[in-house]
Amino acid sequence: MTRLGALRWVVRARDLPSAALVAVALLVIAVSAGSLSRYQLDVGFTLLTYLVLAQAWNILGGYGGQVSLAVSGFVGVGMYTTTLVLEKSSSSMAVALLASGVVGALAAAIFSFPLFRLRAAYFSVGTLALTLAAQAAVVNWSYAGATQGISVPFEDVPDQTDLFLLALGLVAVTMAATWWVRRGGFGLRLMAVRDNEDAAGTLGVDAFRVKLVAFVLTSFLIGLAGGLLALRQVSIEPGASFGLSWTINAIVMAAVGGVGTILGPVFGVFIVYYGIQTQLESNPELSSILTGALLVLIVRFAPEGVWGLLARSARRAFLRGTPETPPALDREVHA
Repeated sequence: MTRLGALRWVVRARDLPSAALVAVALLVIAVSAGSLSRYQLDVGFTLLTYLVLAQAWNILGGYGGQVSLAVSGFVGVGMYTTTLVLEKSSSSMAVALLASGVVGALAAAIFSFPLFRLRAAYFSVGTLALTLAAQAAVVNWSYAGATQGISVPFEDVPDQTDLFLLALGLVAVTMAATWWVRRGGFGLRLMAVRDNEDAAGTLGVDAFRVKLVAFVLTSFLIGLAGGLLALRQVSIEPGASFGLSWTINAIVMAAVGGVGTILGPVFGVFIVYYGIQTQLESNPELSSILTGALLVLIVRFAPEGVWGLLARSARRAFLRGTPETPPALDREVHA
């Protein structure tokens, strides 16, 4: 094994404890799902769905630096795709859910050509326009129920426990995808494009192709989340399906936890949704005020997010307790 190969193995092995911890946590949650109450299952399903949305957005926005405002658009596409497949055909629930992700990915691939001609804020405005255009198209599409919306057939609606387990499985897939992006060669190219697209191009990185893959992967995962939300809400209409709250919550949760990190969105979802929105469910105005204030504080004093702040503090505490290496010995070690 070459020295470079050994170094890569060490870097990847360093992440095994955290990966194992996440896997064990998901397994424990899955085993205990049968003992949860209806309220706990409902809250848990919403939390897991937001985790998928925040983590999926993090792939494109955190690692790729492309601030997409199209989360709501792909949630709506996923919701309508799953509902239409179940209502208009005799396909199974698995096929309908897979179709929601595939349609989302195809839409991202098609619209990436005009969108990625735009940069910075213009790209964000373009993705927002895409969401509004998708909503307008559904409103004027009689096959999809127009303004009245459509409903998932009652016999295709799973119970709360099954929905919770499906959401948990999608979280596992999303976390695995994020790990692949963060620790693989694709992630290095994506972050190089984020840091300096022109410089990355001079090094042979195809910026458009890298951003395209990230956009398609993100949209596939968000489309799947939209399909699960359709099974939970049953009655689907344009306003709720394409509502900007999906985009706002996903971005805020990722930003509070820490964009460009694997565990940051996890912390953000728990803090914003479970720590604020769920606890202040009866007082939505106060919930919005606290969420906004927390976001302002994070952006001002800890732009790396809660997870980044904790990691930095732990690193400083560890280094503070490590004996200082004598300069001569330090030179010998590095030699």
